[in-house]
Amino acid sequence: MTNTTGLTRRNVVAGMLATGATSAARAAETVQIGMPIELSGRFVSFGSAVKRGIDMAVDAFHGHVGNRKIELLVRDVQSDAQVTVQVMNELTKQNNVQFVIGPISSAMVAAAIPAWRQTKPIWICHGSTAPLTEEQVGNEPHFFHTFPYLYHYAAAMSEGLKSVLGGGKSAAIIYSDDAYGRAGLPAARKYFTKAGFKITDEQLVRSGATDMNPVLQRIRIGRPEVLIVLLQTTDLATLAKQVQIANLDVPYLTDGTDIFIEEWQKTVGSAQEGWIGVSGYIPGMQRAASKQRPDIFPAIGQWESDFRARYNVAPGYLDIGGYCAMSMLLLAFEKAGSVDQESVAAALKSLDVETLLGRGHFAPTESGTLNQAFQDLMVAQRQHDKSIIVFPADVADGRLVPRSGG
Repeated sequence: MTNTTGLTRRNVVAGMLATGATSAARAAETVQIGMPIELSGRFVSFGSAVKRGIDMAVDAFHGHVGNRKIELLVRDVQSDAQVTVQVMNELTKQNNVQFVIGPISSAMVAAAIPAWRQTKPIWICHGSTAPLTEEQVGNEPHFFHTFPYLYHYAAAMSEGLKSVLGGGKSAAIIYSDDAYGRAGLPAARKYFTKAGFKITDEQLVRSGATDMNPVLQRIRIGRPEVLIVLLQTTDLATLAKQVQIANLDVPYLTDGTDIFIEEWQKTVGSAQEGWIGVSGYIPGMQRAASKQRPDIFPAIGQWESDFRARYNVAPGYLDIGGYCAMSMLLLAFEKAGSVDQESVAAALKSLDVETLLGRGHFAPTESGTLNQAFQDLMVAQRQHDKSIIVFPADVADGRLVPRSGG
């Protein structure tokens, strides 16, 4: 009598071995990159922009590094702290990813940190301007930050305005009662004071407020020459419209990167005139193709054209930043010749390549981050629906002008 049970068991074992071999082979042919990102909720505009850039970067590498296929494990954190924790745990513990890029907003990055600490994959963090992020994980060797901190904004803006206006000017600050505003306030105080500005007033506004006129009236009484604004996109749009309606007589209005976002410009219309922002990328600027890797980093005008053709929108700082951040990780895979974590970390640390955002190189910050890229920023002003670079002098294409009526 045939021992069918034995045959069945042998077949099952053989099948399991074959399945395991197939899985191992697939793993050997693929590099998985976890992508916890805001694709819905309050910060969807952040996550969607970075994802566009990342997708373009993967395509620029034709979906492969070496003989390995790039597999993005995209997970929507829904702009929710609890969901972010769940997603990061799933990626690092269940999927065992060794490389992560995202989330973007300061709040979601803060939520992700405890879960990330459990396994500490290489983390490309193209987001979080909050100094708290630097305090908590900046000294971690597997943490690579590719987005400016708030103090980078304040340092560049204060230096740029001082170079153009000179010292001794009076300044007032408007800041929101959220993490962004409260975290940015100490940096604004420090760097503008260091640059010789006299801060004469500080006004707090509630995030999401619809009427900011009481604050504007108090600002008007002090008659500052510069208004330093620490509000994010939606609140900044509300403020800009009400500044215009109130005809606030402040010559120079400053913000971070939001004034360069096409959606913000369309929302505020003519109220954008005269606003000054700071960024590592100004739409329409000129930058030649990278000499080392023109296939990945073409002339910036060509990249913008390709982006518009693909998405039918203008690229913003987060789009182009997501592209550069992912490209640097993929270049590190190429340089390391493997996906071994420590080899890739070493390759990232030694990268030095001209990118769409300028020099792509990780270096320590003054405040404790071991691996920071893209610290150099430009100051530009909205003039007649265009962003005119006014600082630094070697890339300026115009001059700073006071607001009409300011």
